[in-house]
Amino acid sequence: MGLIGLVLMILDPFKIVRNYVFKPVATLGLAAAEEYRARKEKSVTTTKNVFLKLLVVVLVGFSVVWASIFLYLYFYYSYMPSVLHVKDVHLNIRECQDNAYDCKPYPTANVALTNHQRFLMVGQPYKIVLNLEMPESEHNGMFTVCGTVKDYGHVEVARSCRMSMLHYKSDLLKTILTFVFAPLLVFGYREEKQLVTVELFSNFLDDSTHPATNIDITIHCRDIQLYSAQLQVVANFTGLRYLMFNWPVLSALIGITTNLFFILIVCVLSWYHWDDTEWISDIRDRYQQIVKGVSKVNAAMEQTKAVNPLKDTDTPSKDWLLDEE
Repeated sequence: MGLIGLVLMILDPFKIVRNYVFKPVATLGLAAAEEYRARKEKSVTTTKNVFLKLLVVVLVGFSVVWASIFLYLYFYYSYMPSVLHVKDVHLNIRECQDNAYDCKPYPTANVALTNHQRFLMVGQPYKIVLNLEMPESEHNGMFTVCGTVKDYGHVEVARSCRMSMLHYKSDLLKTILTFVFAPLLVFGYREEKQLVTVELFSNFLDDSTHPATNIDITIHCRDIQLYSAQLQVVANFTGLRYLMFNWPVLSALIGITTNLFFILIVCVLSWYHWDDTEWISDIRDRYQQIVKGVSKVNAAMEQTKAVNPLKDTDTPSKDWLLDEE
């Protein structure tokens, strides 16, 4: 450093070049470098802020969309009951004792309408149908089917009886059908049977005070022949349930859009509420006022306590003087 200073002293003894050439150039270069570094840091900070804001917007939008979908799915599965319930009916001949008065040996069955939980929704109308798979024999004529719905205490809630029979076919029609479907009948691809549908209840409503737990099926015909029986409980949807069941995609779009709209309104109002810091300043000012008010009250109480002892000391002296007199 001493050698460099000596050389500069010899070359520029009056410091003209150093003061008017090198120093301005160096100052300008340092200023340009500082400005470039400040711009670079500002651009980096701006990029980070933009990226963070974009990330927050994406996360909030993703959360809002999934929240609206979840709310619609929760509403759908809590509001919409199951459409169809199928129960197998195992009919048996009722055993009657010798002294029984009104007992008749008819085919009966008890079907449970619960499986550890109720599947009939209160206020929803249901259609209860009994499907009978019967052979086309001469013994099967007209018969009556009765259904009795009971609750947990085996109390009768509803009862219905319906008459039914096989569809009539003449002997000529039976012969023609037998010749036409003979190959299928021989190889077992077709059988001589009919499916008879008996609608026991057209508009059954479950009661919350006496919920339906089982149903008794009785066929009032001793000589009836059948292969199998099946009970179907079908929900009759009306109003909003009808729209949601028949147009699920449109209902889902409307429901999710509605939920999204209200959630966005709540988010925007919350954002403006938290972004406005005036309410924080108001709370701080109120707190300071409360603190000042409490301090003033304490000071006044201390002054009152300081004055009261003097009064107490004066009164005994006066009493003593009165006693003296």
